[in-house]
Amino acid sequence: MSPTFGAELLKLARSRVAHVATAVLVLAVPLLAVGFAAAAEHGGDSTLALKVRPMVPGHGWDAVTTTTGQVLTVAVLLAGGFVVSWVFGRELAQGTIEPLLTGRPSRAGIASAKLAVVTLWATAASVAAVAVALCLGLVLGTTAGSPWPGAARAVVGGVLAALLALPFGLVATWGRDALAGVGAVLGIVVVTQVVTVVGGGAWFPWAAPGLWLGMGGDGVVVSAWQLATAPLVAVAGWAATTWWWSRAELIGR
Repeated sequence: MSPTFGAELLKLARSRVAHVATAVLVLAVPLLAVGFAAAAEHGGDSTLALKVRPMVPGHGWDAVTTTTGQVLTVAVLLAGGFVVSWVFGRELAQGTIEPLLTGRPSRAGIASAKLAVVTLWATAASVAAVAVALCLGLVLGTTAGSPWPGAARAVVGGVLAALLALPFGLVATWGRDALAGVGAVLGIVVVTQVVTVVGGGAWFPWAAPGLWLGMGGDGVVVSAWQLATAPLVAVAGWAATTWWWSRAELIGR
């Protein structure tokens, strides 16, 4: 582990923003998803069951894992966007960027370390969230079907959403504040809903993972090429962020 990566990992581990985001992903997401699945299957004619049943696909383990994946893609995009915005924007807003840049690591290396730490955190949180959902499913006595490969698909959806959150670190750098990145995340969520409604969601990177997991219903098919737009966005965002950190004036503005 490089010293730069270790330092960024330590900062994230001590961050209250990361603590709250982790709790939301690992606890709130599986509780909400499994609760919806249980209400849809065992809620009878209750008001909650009637409301959530159209949103929960399949039965048994298929309902648990698919619903978890759908909720996770949205939650990871939001939580990951907030965390990566904090990771980049905090240094500029609080004035701690100057000693960081005068050290031995290159500027591009610092930016890459920040992005790598966020990616690692979001991936670990996605795996943990799905694991908690599976445990909750066992506690509730879910037996119909198998949790595989639905659990793996849910984790993949969470990881893709995490990759899509990385470019917001560049927005936070441009705006010199975490709130700039947070605003961009919220804007993308709104745009995603609009694009999905008009039928273009499969080719819109921020919508593709959720649609792949069935969020748009059985009639929406997302191809491998469309799903591949998510990592392409991450690669472009990573390259742009490191390029900007290497050349932009980050001190004294």
